[in-house]
Amino acid sequence: MAEEFAAVATAPSLIETAEVRRELPARIDGMTFADHAESGVQLLSRWAGIVAFVGAVAAIAWLIF
Repeated sequence: MAEEFAAVATAPSLIETAEVRRELPARIDGMTFADHAESGVQLLSRWAGIVAFVGAVAAIAWLIF
């Protein structure tokens, strides 16, 4: 049993064996049309959740009161 513990203790950890990957953007020189469109979609999707929540709370309040 001591041999099993020794084998586990000397095995390299996942952090030591992990491969580090860094994603580099395809274009570095500037934002493309797709980048601008994506930033607009992200902005709209952030606010859509808030507006939907406020609308649901308002609808529930209208039904109760």
